[in-house]
Amino acid sequence: MDKATEIRARILDAAEGCLLDGGFRSGRLHSTIAARAGLSRPTLYKYVGDQDAISNALIHRELTRFLELLAPILEAPAPIGEHLVTVLTFVVDHARNHPLLRAALRDVPEQVLPSFTTHAGVLIERVELVTRPHLQRRIDSGELPDVDPRLLIDALSRVAISMVFTNGLVDLTDPDTLRGYLGAVGLILNGTRSPSTTG
Repeated sequence: MDKATEIRARILDAAEGCLLDGGFRSGRLHSTIAARAGLSRPTLYKYVGDQDAISNALIHRELTRFLELLAPILEAPAPIGEHLVTVLTFVVDHARNHPLLRAALRDVPEQVLPSFTTHAGVLIERVELVTRPHLQRRIDSGELPDVDPRLLIDALSRVAISMVFTNGLVDLTDPDTLRGYLGAVGLILNGTRSPSTTG
C-alpha cells in the first residue's frame, strides 16, 4: 500500500467511525475526522476532499466491498430459483445490518431514503453493471425466459429495496425467515418448491 492509499484509508476509517458515533448531523465533521485520523484538515482536503467527497469515497468503498462479497454468490451454479433466493437474501440481510446505513437511517433518514426510493434508479444502474452478465448467462442457457435482463434486474432490485426499507405482516428480520419468505421467488421461477421453503 503506497502512502496516498494508506492516508486515504486512514481518513475513510476515521470518517466511518465518526459517522457511526452520530456524526452525520455534526457541523464540524471534517475537523472531527481529521482529529480522529491524526491528520490536519488540509491533508484531508489533499487526499480525499471536502465532506461530500469523503461521503462519496465511503459509498464507493462500501459498494466495492459489497460487490466483492456478492461476486461468488452470483457465480454459484445453483438452480435459478434457489440461486435468486440466495442472492436476494444476502442483499437484503447485508443492507439491513450494514452499520453505516443503519446509522444514516437513524440520524439523517431524510437524506438517505431518496437514494433508495425516488432516486433508486442510480443504484439499480450500478447493480445492473454487475448482475447483467450473470443473468444473461442464465437466459442463454435456457434457465430463464428470453427476456431483457434489464427488466429482471429492475424488478428484483425493487423487491430487494422494498424488503430492506419496509415492514409488512411477516417479521423478516431473521435471515432464515427471510430466505423462506423469498422462496416464493424460486417457486415462481422454476415451478417447484425450493428446499429452503419446505417444512
